[in-house]
Amino acid sequence: MHQVVSRLSRRARLWRSLVAAAMIGGLFYTSAYGADDDFPLGPMTQFAFSVKNDGGEIHSHWLEADTAAGRHVKLSMDAVGSGMKRAEIEGQMDRLTRDPSLLQGIADGQRRLHPDQPRLTRIYIVKQVRTLKHGKVVASTQQNRVVWNVR
Repeated sequence: MHQVVSRLSRRARLWRSLVAAAMIGGLFYTSAYGADDDFPLGPMTQFAFSVKNDGGEIHSHWLEADTAAGRHVKLSMDAVGSGMKRAEIEGQMDRLTRDPSLLQGIADGQRRLHPDQPRLTRIYIVKQVRTLKHGKVVASTQQNRVVWNVR
């Protein structure tokens, strides 16, 4: 059986080289100056950190809420549960701290996604800090970083 091999034209090779150079340039730029919103060209920084074994701290955030039924619940940190994923919350933490009214969108999304559940009356962004010694958690603190009364 005879196989035919065709070569790319000079124009096709130039086009492919330019596209590859643009992708590599975009990767370098977003790696240096980008954010998680630039993924897949930008790094997903929520996975790109290390913690010292002695004196290192692990910071984590999650959402809690009070409901109209009088319960205090932990909100699911996925697009189905609260409308926002953990990485989105952590990526927007500075904005949410400056302007807690942005949490209204989470309450609205939860109401739209789960109309059968009691509405949210207050949303909390909870921050936990765990301190390590010899790679083991030796201290843990937790505080409400942001509180928003739902409209």
